[in-house]
Parts: sequence; C-alpha cells; structure tokens
Amino acid sequence: MADPKTIGRYQILRPIGQGGMGTVYLAEDPLLKRRVAIKVIRVAGSARHQAMLRFRREAEISAQLNHPNLVTIFDVGVEEDLGPFLAMEYVEGKSLAKHIREKDLDLEASAKVLIQAMRALRAAHRRAIVHRDVKPDNILLSEEGRAKLMDFGIARSMGHMSLNPEHPLDGSLLEEGAQDGYAQTLALRLTVTGDFLGSPAYAPPEVLKGGEGTPSSDRYSFAATAFELLTGQLPHPGGGLTEIIIHILQEPIAIPADLPPRLGAVFQRALSVDPDDRYTTLPEFMEELIDALPGPASMRARLFAALGQDDDGSSVSTARFRLPAELTQGHGEDSGPQAAEVRLRQSQPVKITLAEDPVETFLAAQKASTEPGPEETDWVTILKWVVFIFVLLQLFWWLAPTLSRVHFAAP
Repeated sequence: MADPKTIGRYQILRPIGQGGMGTVYLAEDPLLKRRVAIKVIRVAGSARHQAMLRFRREAEISAQLNHPNLVTIFDVGVEEDLGPFLAMEYVEGKSLAKHIREKDLDLEASAKVLIQAMRALRAAHRRAIVHRDVKPDNILLSEEGRAKLMDFGIARSMGHMSLNPEHPLDGSLLEEGAQDGYAQTLALRLTVTGDFLGSPAYAPPEVLKGGEGTPSSDRYSFAATAFELLTGQLPHPGGGLTEIIIHILQEPIAIPADLPPRLGAVFQRALSVDPDDRYTTLPEFMEELIDALPGPASMRARLFAALGQDDDGSSVSTARFRLPAELTQGHGEDSGPQAAEVRLRQSQPVKITLAEDPVETFLAAQKASTEPGPEETDWVTILKWVVFIFVLLQLFWWLAPTLSRVHFAAP
C-alpha cells in the first residue's frame, strides 16, 4: 500500500521503520508544531481491537510514569483504511539493538545507557507495572546520549502466555528428558499463533514455562540486554527460536572465554534459573556490574556517581553505593594516594553556587572604584585643610591694605 499523506491530524513526512505488521512514520503535528513518530498496525477484525487496547494501555502507562527516560505517548486513534495508530515522542537516534550490531559504543557509554534504562524500568516497577518486553530493540538512544525505554503495550499484571487452556504447556511439570519436545512444541506455538507476548531470546525460564511476568522476570530481561550489550552475544545463543528456548530451559548461560571472571559471576547471578537467586533490585545489579567492569577506577567512579543520581538527574547522592576498591587501594596505573584522592573528588556531588545578581555586582564595583581607601582618605583630608588655610591667607593679604586705610582715615 502507498504511504498515507496524513494520519489523524498529523502530516506524514516519511516512513522511518517497517515490520511485519505495521510501519512507523515520521510526522508533524500541525497544531503544536512538533515532530512525532506514528506507529501504525495494519490488522483487521479482532486483532485490530487487540492492537487498539495495547495502544491505549501504552498511552495510559506513559501518562502515569512521565519519566525522562521513557518515550512519551501523545495520542492514540484509528484510521479506517490503515488501522490503529499511536503518536509518540520522536527520538532522533537509533535503537540499542542497532548500536550493538554496529559496535559503536565504548564500555563507559554502554554502562551509562544501562543506568538510564534502569531508571525507567525501576520507575515502572514502583508503579507496579511490569514491562514484559525489555530488549535492545525497545531502548532508543538519542543523538544527545539520552536512553529511552519504549513499548509498554503488553505491560500489565497478567502473564506473558495466553495459551489454550485445553492444551496447557506447563514446562515445570515435564521431566528432564521431555524438555526438548516441550521446547519444540512451544517454539512452534509461538511462531504460528503468536501466543507469546514478549521476546523469547530475553525471557527467563519461568516465563517460557507459562509463568506470569514479574519484576524479577523484567530484571532477567534487563540483565540479558546488558549481557548482549557488553559481550556482543546473547546469554543463550542458538541458530533459531527452538535452539534458543532449549538453551534457556536446559543450559547455563554461555559466558565468553575473554569475559572477566567477576563480570561473569555477576551475570550468572542476574540470569539465574531460580528467580530467588537473582539480584533483588535493579540498582543492586548495576552496582555489582559497575564494580566488576574492567578498565580504570576513574571510569567506575564516574559511573557510580551517575548511578547515584535521581531519576531526573537533578541531584547526586552516592552515599548508598560502594565506591571501587581502587579508590582507597593502589591498583595499576591509577594507584597512589594522590590519584585516589582525585578519583574520590570526581565521584562526589558537585556543589553548585548561584552567580551574584549582575546589576548589584556592577553597582557595587562602581561604588568600590569611587570610594577612597583608608590611606587615600587621610591624604585628601590634609590636602583640603592646606588649601583652606592658603585661601584664608590670600584673602587676609588682599584685605589688609584696605583695612589699614580705613583705620587711619577715621577721626
């Protein structure tokens, strides 16, 4: 189909993304004079109704959260010829998945993206909202370096699965030897029916077995995203969906040989099969992750300072986060008490002082330039008295002859 010229009140500029079920357009809002991204789902019948419900849910969640690291939703609607559409904030940049493919983010930049995405996901969890589809494709990175978590369309308290109750697929009831058949059946169901809401490659085992989405499952998906960002590969690799699911259900995560052992241990805990063995909070995971990163201690100090920022970035408080051990102990090229003191200062809050009022500052400077100092005041006073006495003497000298003649002319 030809691209539309308008969707709702929005003027379409060009398509910026395309998928199997829809298209994302760059558009302009003629009323508010701003650019927006419009997602259109080309479906009919009951699927159209379900898509509309997802869009409305995403708009409601966006209105509840209103977070700087979340993509803001502006409008939802239905176009008769196109289907449901969602107008959202336009982020000029690219997805984290594309950055991973292009390998254009260094270690510190990658960690800062994770910190920002963590803030957004934690804000959702504070509102009892489970995202259920955390993955690199759903994290956008603007050209200014701000990360934005998006796509809350399936976020709710229900589970990821909506399988036919007459033919349940409960992997927890299967014996070890039957897991392969379960994984193959599950992969076929997910591919053909689209019953699974989310991305299997980033889903934890309990969700693939039919469990409900929880904050713990979100934290697993977030850790899987971090793993791919920092290593360039999935924690559970495979040549296809079936192989990936089998690996998630049966195998431990695939730790690259060149990954530092401490970092590997952090991911092993974050991606544990048992949810109770994982990190209990996102900040705890990020703290351990940063502490295990290779590289200079000064980089980790900067990352700890960023981790301690409030969600809006307005203030810094690193008191609850552990500073790298190298800040107090010599280590490599960044060792020594002076280097440690410099790094410690870098990790501390920056005290901001307001500038003086410019008008008052100017007047004060002018007054100071015209007012004499203490020594200058003494000399001026003496000079004034000298001039005064000199004038009196001159006046007396000038009047003296006149006064003498008046005196002798008197009878």
